[in-house]
Amino acid sequence: MVNPSAKQDPEALLAAKLASLPTTPGCYLFIDKAGAVVYVGKAKSLRSRVRSYFQESGSDARYFIPILRKIVADLETVVTATEKEAAVLENELVKQHKPRFNVKLRDDKDFLCLKLDTQKAWPMLETVRRPAPDKARYFGPYHSATSARRTLHLVNKHFQLRTCSDTEMASRRRPCLQYQIKRCLAPCVMDVDRELYTEMVRSVALFLEGRHDELTGELTTRMRDASRELEFERAAIYRDQLRAVEAVREAQRVVYVKDVDQDVVGIYREGTLVEVEVILVRRGRVTDTLSFSLRNMELPDDEVLGGFLNEYYGVASTTIPDEVLVPVLPDGAEGVAEWLGDRRGRKVALFVPQRGPRVDLLKMASENAAHAFREKQRSSDDLEARLEELRERLRLPTLPRRIECCDISHLGGGDTVGSIVALLDGQPDKKRYRSFNVKSVADGDDYAAMYEVLSRRFRRGKAARQASPASTADSEAALGAEGAPESHGMEGVTESDMMESDPEESDAPESDVPEGDVADEDIGLATASDAPPETEGTQVSADEEREIAGSGGDACDASKSAEAGGGEWDLPDLFVVDGGRGQLQVALSAARDLGLHGLPIVGLAKERETQTGEKLVDRVYLPGQKNGIPLRSTSSALFFLARARDEAHRFANHARKRLGKARRLRSEIEDIPGLGSAVRTALLRELGSMEGVRRATDAQILAVTGVTKRHLSALRKVIPSPESSQPDAPAEDTGDLSKARGLTR
Repeated sequence: MVNPSAKQDPEALLAAKLASLPTTPGCYLFIDKAGAVVYVGKAKSLRSRVRSYFQESGSDARYFIPILRKIVADLETVVTATEKEAAVLENELVKQHKPRFNVKLRDDKDFLCLKLDTQKAWPMLETVRRPAPDKARYFGPYHSATSARRTLHLVNKHFQLRTCSDTEMASRRRPCLQYQIKRCLAPCVMDVDRELYTEMVRSVALFLEGRHDELTGELTTRMRDASRELEFERAAIYRDQLRAVEAVREAQRVVYVKDVDQDVVGIYREGTLVEVEVILVRRGRVTDTLSFSLRNMELPDDEVLGGFLNEYYGVASTTIPDEVLVPVLPDGAEGVAEWLGDRRGRKVALFVPQRGPRVDLLKMASENAAHAFREKQRSSDDLEARLEELRERLRLPTLPRRIECCDISHLGGGDTVGSIVALLDGQPDKKRYRSFNVKSVADGDDYAAMYEVLSRRFRRGKAARQASPASTADSEAALGAEGAPESHGMEGVTESDMMESDPEESDAPESDVPEGDVADEDIGLATASDAPPETEGTQVSADEEREIAGSGGDACDASKSAEAGGGEWDLPDLFVVDGGRGQLQVALSAARDLGLHGLPIVGLAKERETQTGEKLVDRVYLPGQKNGIPLRSTSSALFFLARARDEAHRFANHARKRLGKARRLRSEIEDIPGLGSAVRTALLRELGSMEGVRRATDAQILAVTGVTKRHLSALRKVIPSPESSQPDAPAEDTGDLSKARGLTR
């Protein structure tokens, strides 16, 4: 790669390269002035394709051309022997450089696939996110997690494959509930006909491939054969499977009479916004439609389509059909078709239909793309209107695009956990989810717990603003003068106690959504504070608070942590607390004690019924306002606030359950400082239990593999030696006893 900063004139160097381009197939890379690759493309003829970008043409409608000369400072070409090699190389270069102008779909690890490993003795169907390079069969990816799990549920309901893991299957001694309700043949403990199970596996594969006509014929034959042999229970199984397949077929539209698999790709664009629609046609029936939104696409349609095909079919689990119908052929279409054929193992046709029913299919795909584009635009416009309504109702200074909500959860005053969830444009922003293990409160005081949680959250937000040089002036204007925090006796834990949730976005159901894991050190401190507040837990918090107020070291630590966390600690446009006037005052106190006087904070009180029977709807309490603002159940403003509140409540309960479970399953040896996990495991394994550790002598402990004198010293600081626990008898007593024994003799 040529350095743009070389002594030679970059424009002259670029012109020389353009003049010497070969006419062979290959890939080209556009490089900006900073040396970064901004675009990777392939071409049947490098000379004609690359030079076309730099030729003036009044009829050239490509969006990339006007800004090309402002960005590109250099180019690099790679010559290949065939167009197929160029397509393969382009795929690798895009993954390597991640150019800004190439088509980028969601990472395939975000999508669910269905895995059927026929190499196992008793195969099962399961969901995975990252297909492995094994011999298992993968179906998908499913761009809707709901669709993937609905398909999995349908298969498990009617085709009776096992649902337990390999470990569970090996340890099971009796059939589970799935066997009792006729959804599993129980190969774990029952004598199952392997031929019958193999038939089930084949039927599942045909069903997921969309080969419903072939599957229907096989199931019909099996059902009749079983009835003829008087095996009516097996015939009933085939009958139920046949009904399930017929129900799926009835929901599919017949669009083509030819028995081939097709992917029909339609494109609709407005400027740099592109919508791509893929219609999956299997054996003449539409089985699914997929929609992809591409933004900032400065490329012409043929290059957008080429980049999309490269990204979409580059996923290992994507099923490649017999035909791919496109509105315009990308450059090097023959090479792309060969690349697809190699990935599939059979020939794949890539072409633009000119007549017949294929043209109607392509027209339908383009119409669906335009419809999806308009629906998403209308949804975006509707979102703006609802956010504006919320801003007006709550008299907010800015549009509340990012909303955070706090809730507290505890069980009888113990395992107190605070949660903070975030919404971005009305959708959960899970990378900003946080859960806090409350340590300075142990008696179920919700107000004190909320003050601690919000103080820790706001302190991080304040440090994030201070760590951002560009936003210093804006933060001072928006939030006012940021004075030193006052001590109210309720805050007093450092930000290092913070526990973050897993940032992986899922579009899975609630049971599969990644949640915050409770950190081990947080669990230890929380369980250590099970004693009354006057004991060790509160004392540590007081010491930390004095350190914060005196040296200011906490602000430095928070600033470093905020820089490490990027913008994930930035303060929101609107902060909501779950509760009424009391909770709102606590939140305002926590913010004002840190100098955050301009942060919009409101309280959301749930619907309730008074003693007189009067029903009060959800109400929003604003600072300085006695009476709450009632919100109707159909209000758009309530929709965002209630969604944030319900999500905070769910997340807090989830974190509290995890904390309680970890506390109950925790061993006493884990609280001994200086012992690593390997040493703890070795002690418990070789000495049997904590009681065995207490009774063990120094020699026995040092005999354990991996235990050193340093570990022994750390252990003896908490657990004394059994030899030293028995006091020696006084010397004079020993002498008297000896004399007594002598007299006895």
